[in-house]
Amino acid sequence: MRLFPSFRGSISPARYALAVTGLVLSQYGLVAAIYFASGLPIPDDAIFWLLPLRSLAQLPRLSPWAAGLGFTIWLAIAWVLAALSFRRASPAGHLLTILVVVPGLQIGAILLLAILPGRSDILDEGRPVGMNLAHVLQGALAGISIIVLAVLISAVTFGAYGWGLFVMTPFLAGLTTAYIANRDVALPRGRTTPLVMAAAALGSLALIMCALEGLACVLIASPLGALLAAFGGAIGQEFAAIGHKRGKPLLSVALLPAVFALEALLPPAVPIDLTDSIEIDAPPSVVWKAVTSDDAIGPPPWAIAVAGFAYPIRGRMLGSGVGAERIGLFSTGVARERVTEWVPHRRLSFILLNQPPMMEEMSPYRRVHAPHVRGYFTTTRTSFELQQLGRDRTRLTIADSHMLRLDPALYWEPLARWAIARNVAHVLQNIKHRAEARG
Repeated sequence: MRLFPSFRGSISPARYALAVTGLVLSQYGLVAAIYFASGLPIPDDAIFWLLPLRSLAQLPRLSPWAAGLGFTIWLAIAWVLAALSFRRASPAGHLLTILVVVPGLQIGAILLLAILPGRSDILDEGRPVGMNLAHVLQGALAGISIIVLAVLISAVTFGAYGWGLFVMTPFLAGLTTAYIANRDVALPRGRTTPLVMAAAALGSLALIMCALEGLACVLIASPLGALLAAFGGAIGQEFAAIGHKRGKPLLSVALLPAVFALEALLPPAVPIDLTDSIEIDAPPSVVWKAVTSDDAIGPPPWAIAVAGFAYPIRGRMLGSGVGAERIGLFSTGVARERVTEWVPHRRLSFILLNQPPMMEEMSPYRRVHAPHVRGYFTTTRTSFELQQLGRDRTRLTIADSHMLRLDPALYWEPLARWAIARNVAHVLQNIKHRAEARG
């Protein structure tokens, strides 16, 4: 028994409508259930109805487990929707199969597939099996080119880092590679997926060699990209099997610029709030001095440094009281902060006026043309709160507010939250060490 439906065969309009209705509604049900479990009202705005997963990511304290579960369920739903839609579509409507996995467009595509005439084509089981080397090379080169051009258009031109770049691009690169490689001669069983993976890997390498991305970003995005490229490859192989001779599946690549432009107009803005605390064997007056000192922070967390994420090195106060400035030195540059609350021995809060890049790309080049390192993840507010627990004991709490502007947010948010938590814990441990040494 198959866990997921295959792309082979056909499905009646009634069965298709019933199945996809349940699948689409399950996305909203998942979001509603997580909001309900969090004790929050279920959203009813346009974002919820058009982009339910982004609405889920709007939860400021969304746990990594909930984010991972939501994204995994979305991938499973997308696969089943694509398979059922492929079995429903006529040859002229196969491009709609691609649109059913695009948030915001999937409902319209599903409605069209439900009312348009169904498929009457049959699989060309009589095709020769082997390897047309010219088509294999053409497919790989096409997949590589799509990846590079997509980054040039989406990231460099539109400044959009979202579903189009991280979901649609690897999906269409895999589809195109598999379709071209199988269009006349079917590759032997099990050969298409490795070819698609090779094209995706070479495309990623090309981004690094063209200074469009760094190694860290490519590695972080690769699990998602590999999965979606394989997904697209499965559909591309089926496109070839039903005998498309005019390259119609390749027209799907023309969707990318439109998706990029739409995302540039409707960028994500996902809040991330994090709070952590530590108990220190020192009175609040000593802890306050440790918080406001300009002593260097100790060696960074190993994983943060290796990944290239920004981490704090030291902070320096310029004056005191509300309105004073604080200079934060990070591994990627300098941040300027303005004090908004100043209650000695009790509370210090500040907002960021400007901040350095969120990460430093690993690259053979001095400069990488990757706009995402600036402005796509920002810290908006940080506060330190001191609570006296006894004569010589204090609880120190750090609360951070951040904004993430990368989609799919459910993929990127757990990673961002992990990096924030590591940095906050690192700062708390250093303050504890300094305060206890002084006290």
